[in-house]
Amino acid sequence: MNRSFYSSLRVLGILCALLLLVSACASYTQETEEVRYQFKHERYEEALKKLDASSIKGNEKDRLLYRLEKSMIFDRMGERKKSRNLLIEADKVADELYTTSIAKTATSFIVSDASQDYSGEDYEKVSIHIILALSFLEDHDLKEAGVEARKINNKLAEINAGYDEQKNRYAEDAFARYLSAMIYEATDNIDSAIIDYSKALKLYEGTYSDFYDGTVPHDLVEALFRLCLKRSRTSEITAIEKKYPASAKKVRAKVEKLQSEGELIVIHEVGLITYKTTEEFLIPIGRQVVRLSFPVIKNRRSYASEATGIEVLKEAPYVAGANVQNMNSIASFTLEDKRLRLIAKQGARLVAKGILTEQAYKQAGPLGGIAANIFSAVTETADTRSWTLLPAAFFVNRIHLKPGEYKVKIQNDGVSSITSVRIEKGKIQFIRSTGRETAK
Repeated sequence: MNRSFYSSLRVLGILCALLLLVSACASYTQETEEVRYQFKHERYEEALKKLDASSIKGNEKDRLLYRLEKSMIFDRMGERKKSRNLLIEADKVADELYTTSIAKTATSFIVSDASQDYSGEDYEKVSIHIILALSFLEDHDLKEAGVEARKINNKLAEINAGYDEQKNRYAEDAFARYLSAMIYEATDNIDSAIIDYSKALKLYEGTYSDFYDGTVPHDLVEALFRLCLKRSRTSEITAIEKKYPASAKKVRAKVEKLQSEGELIVIHEVGLITYKTTEEFLIPIGRQVVRLSFPVIKNRRSYASEATGIEVLKEAPYVAGANVQNMNSIASFTLEDKRLRLIAKQGARLVAKGILTEQAYKQAGPLGGIAANIFSAVTETADTRSWTLLPAAFFVNRIHLKPGEYKVKIQNDGVSSITSVRIEKGKIQFIRSTGRETAK
């Protein structure tokens, strides 16, 4: 047999190996499906086992995601210290990966985005600090919760500074501002609370309407108006009374009563965020087949407001929570904002692969060209990696109560739990609701 025959066999062998490799590779979304299923059904030990048994644990390029996913499992298990340590590690990893090395950039250019280290979507980097702040709140550590809340918008400023002219719509986080303001108020830092309440309100009134469902949170307006009255901020008082007369009137009618009461704030984390899927097209160009593959996040609206809320037993009827953040929308818009950047990068990569394929045709004949063509197509896969265990949405309930002990029925997307809370005069008591079916 001549040399060309053995060469053809060798090319066919490589071709078969490539096909086997591709058929054996599952996307990140597929590989974490069982983890999400166990997590959703509150079988956290099993979810942890599934995560640790996956290739994600030992894959260096997925080290950020491994820490993020594992942190949420530990969080729901009540292992908040372990969860926070992982989130702090994840934040450091994300910062380290922010500037990718030249070698890894070159690899992703030739092969695919999925071949490089996953450095996190913008909203994921921000969510690290949101989850940390809520975790500290659950432990009644207002000082550390405040530190994390203040880091959020600093992180957004850093991210957007690197985008030149193509700024993202998700440039600030209204919920982060709102959360920071509530923590400032709880620590009696009134002037700082007014600043962040005002910034949050301005965001909710503006383009942030894409990122939450319903109207501007009335509890936020009332909190801002109440503090402005306390500080005699005349211009702010006048502006709020003009724009939100019903809320202003409500606060004025009970301002003296509020001074003898405390406040309960319940922050609900609802559902699981929508994960990435793939949108693909095959386009024949000459003797090549070009595959275009893009990550997609469907912009699902958040969960029904009426299914999430609180009832103070024997004291106050059920009140639905206000949706203050739809993470599905943020994830979807963030991905759309960078689509042009992804298309430009993929286009350049496909040109490079096309050149390599043509060289294979010339140097190794038709079989070599076909093998190179298949390699080009099968490696051009969308990067579906994402932090899949984040909440889909955040809701907030606020209610003023007389000092005393209360039983509070919390409903989180239809899942009910009952917890006890002690309200003190002039103090804010936080409860973090995650939908776990356990009474505390």
